[in-house]
Amino acid sequence: MYGEENSNQKSCFRVQDISNWQALDNERLIVWSPSKSHPYLVTLFNRCPGLRFEDVLIFESTLWRTCSNYNDNIRTELMPCTIKDIKEINEEEVNNLIELAKSSKEELVLEDNQ
Repeated sequence: MYGEENSNQKSCFRVQDISNWQALDNERLIVWSPSKSHPYLVTLFNRCPGLRFEDVLIFESTLWRTCSNYNDNIRTELMPCTIKDIKEINEEEVNNLIELAKSSKEELVLEDNQ
């Protein structure tokens, strides 16, 4: 019973502890909080135009931490983007997601040049 309750808990992080972030595409980003040893995959409800090109993001949360409770947002220069899910991930998953994102970007560039 304890394992079931524990597996259903939401992943959250404290906004003031964010040490870095990297957008994978316009719907997903990796957030490190409080350090590089604590990565989270943040998935948004919809595409967030320009997310990959933002230098600054504002995390708006209803509490002292950001969770996937549908009330928390990431604000870009263009618009607020609602957080759908936050999942704690490990370093191997981080590396795989970054490599996959790089491959996808390269494929898009090749398609545009043809």
